[in-house]
Amino acid sequence: MKLRNKILIAISIVWVVFLGFTYASSKLFLIRSFIKLEQQHTDQDLGRVDQALGQNNNALYTFTSDWAHWDDLYSYIQGKMPQFIPGNMNMTAYLNSTINLITFWTLSGQLAAGAAIDTDKGEIIAYPKGLNQFIYPTSLLLDRKDVKNEIHGYILLPDGVMMIAAASITNGEKTLPPLGAMITGRFLSPKILQTIEDQTKLSLKLFPLNHIPTNSDLFKVFQLIANNQSGHTSENVDEKTLHGYTLIRDIYNKPIAMFQLTAPRSIYLTGVEAINYYLISFIVLAIAFSALILWLLRMLVVRRLEKLNHDVADISATNALSRRVDASGKDELSTVSGEINRMLSIIEASQGKLELRVEERTQELKQTNVKLEQEIQERKAVEQELIIHKEHLIRLAHYDGLTGLPNRIFFNTMLNKSMTHASHNKKKLAILFIDLDRFKNINDAFGHTIGDQVLKEVGKRFSGILRSGDILARLGGDEFIILLQNIEDTKFASTIAEKLIEVCTKAIKVSAHEFFLTASIGICIYPDDGTTLEDLQRNADMAMYRAKRGGGGVFLYFTQEMDLEAHEHVKLEAALRKGIANNEFILHYQPKLALIEGLITGVEALIRWESPELGMISPAKFIPLAEETGLILQIGEWTLREACRACKNWQNAGYRPIQVAVNLSPKQFRHQDIAGLVSTILKETQLDARWLQLEVTETAVMDNVNIGVDKLNDIKKMGVSIAMDDFGTGYTSISYLKQFPISVLKIDQSFVKGIPDSKDDVAITSGVIALAHSLGMHVVAEGVETAEQLQFLADHECDYVQGYYLSRPLPEVKLLSLLSEADQKVETTTA
Repeated sequence: MKLRNKILIAISIVWVVFLGFTYASSKLFLIRSFIKLEQQHTDQDLGRVDQALGQNNNALYTFTSDWAHWDDLYSYIQGKMPQFIPGNMNMTAYLNSTINLITFWTLSGQLAAGAAIDTDKGEIIAYPKGLNQFIYPTSLLLDRKDVKNEIHGYILLPDGVMMIAAASITNGEKTLPPLGAMITGRFLSPKILQTIEDQTKLSLKLFPLNHIPTNSDLFKVFQLIANNQSGHTSENVDEKTLHGYTLIRDIYNKPIAMFQLTAPRSIYLTGVEAINYYLISFIVLAIAFSALILWLLRMLVVRRLEKLNHDVADISATNALSRRVDASGKDELSTVSGEINRMLSIIEASQGKLELRVEERTQELKQTNVKLEQEIQERKAVEQELIIHKEHLIRLAHYDGLTGLPNRIFFNTMLNKSMTHASHNKKKLAILFIDLDRFKNINDAFGHTIGDQVLKEVGKRFSGILRSGDILARLGGDEFIILLQNIEDTKFASTIAEKLIEVCTKAIKVSAHEFFLTASIGICIYPDDGTTLEDLQRNADMAMYRAKRGGGGVFLYFTQEMDLEAHEHVKLEAALRKGIANNEFILHYQPKLALIEGLITGVEALIRWESPELGMISPAKFIPLAEETGLILQIGEWTLREACRACKNWQNAGYRPIQVAVNLSPKQFRHQDIAGLVSTILKETQLDARWLQLEVTETAVMDNVNIGVDKLNDIKKMGVSIAMDDFGTGYTSISYLKQFPISVLKIDQSFVKGIPDSKDDVAITSGVIALAHSLGMHVVAEGVETAEQLQFLADHECDYVQGYYLSRPLPEVKLLSLLSEADQKVETTTA
């Protein structure tokens, strides 16, 4: 290549480097400025989204505060204006205020009134799932004792993000003490999102937290802004579009959702266009300037350089290192020529050394090449390991780590696919929901390590029963679920269920232990019992629960009656909570007759529920529900306090003192500080402890004997009498009976009923009387309905009796009348 071309190339390279530096600088400074300006603009847009969202939240808060400080609502909570609810809580009010939830709560955390509304359909619906995680006694939303301490914000529910507001219920001037809390909610529905888009003129999307983890990119952004104080961030999708994100936190300041803003990158594109125009102009000037420089160099330098180049090239071509170039003159080129001649001398002298160095360098390069090949092999090994690790992570996400069975996520995916296939081909599927009965006892007694081995064995046995196309999954704990594909007859599911129960009953040996299990199975059929994943699993679970309540070890098909009963169960629970809040309970009292004295010496307090809507409800119906929901604690405390109050009032009214007996439920005995509660109530009512008798069942005490005995001793020390109720129906052994500080044994009416005809009942009853007397206890016989039964008990020295033969449970007024008559007879006999 000619020298002038090289000079041209060199000048071009210089200009290209300079232009590159200029372009990089513009990118580094100008584009960064445009990007910063673009981010500031995006932050302003996100701020407008936050402001619009805050306006909607403040509107809900204002609505809640206005209602909560309404004098009519205050009167309703006091029980003075029952017409408030029908007069104000109607569909028109809900739709006008676009409220999805409106509830009123008492200070004790009881729901006074409320409703959940589908504003799109104009229907009353069930309360949103997951609401109980935020609304419960002492929760942030219900703690409204301070009128000024009102709250509004957001909560995350399975159905989406809900704006929530809570305010204390008080009068309009906020001068009276609060009686409870009003809590309202409004989902961030598509309609509200459209309103926010209209307000901000922006394109928005809402991503709740429970939807974000399925998208790894969104999840990374969510983690970033969750730790960002501003709660904003933005990212570039491509050259023309960007996404901005703003965080939503709940009332506990926890991140629960985020908005995504989509906007064009107009500022950035404008900056890039301006920089490009600048560079094009600069290039044109550079070409012109380069041409001028090249011409000057040609005239002054290039010609002599070409001569020098020709001489050097000739020496190189002929390898005539002994020749020299023309070095005449006194300018820089002459100096360069002289230096070339000197270099030729040096090169000539060191040519041998150079050849040796080249050889050494060649060997070094070969060694470096070997090392590079080794590094490449190691990198390939690492990449292969990463692929294996990724496959392992995918398996962990879809399979249970203990049993190796599919997990809930994989099962749900396969169930959805199977339902689609079955729908197209008009086939049926069966869902079997399995729960191992009393499996918790294994974990409690032998530890989770043994329990896990049992679960693995059960999973293997279940898998061996199914067909190749069926799916068995472990949902967690001791719960399994099975999908039976393409069944022709629904009876096929019962055949599989019988085999599943059978393999459970066979001994499972783990280490030195041997276990025998039973299973409860609920079955539902697609599409007969449901057409969605949620309906099928819920209905199968409902059938399983019914099988377990029946004692376990069986399978049941789902029926519509189960669904109706479940709804009735929910309805009755709501009515029960309302009944507690409205004080709809009363006590009846059944007299107890002392056979030796012939006097009524005590009564048993029995609760009754008079519901204005449902009428008189039997304790046999609502007491099990109260036990199940935990409401029995409130009901039991009310019963104990009311019985003590009534007994003290009778004494104050001049009636002969008698002892009142109150039943303690097993849950109340286990979960409350029962001794402390009894002490408090006795102090409140000023009733002497000797006039109170507490009746406990064998089951409650035997659940944990040591703790039960300690509780009974604490009660006994106060002077309260303790009776063991329904003796003979539980599993109390005689050795334990001696440890209990019990004063009275109550013979269950199932034994008294057979007297005097049943030899077994006669033997049991007389034996219990003799046993109690030998232990220094008194005996009460329940369910006395005939004169023959009364005579038998008197002949065998039973201390006390009660039953319909003597008197049914009586309201307080009738009981006092009976006591007056009895006292008059005693006075007449004494006179």
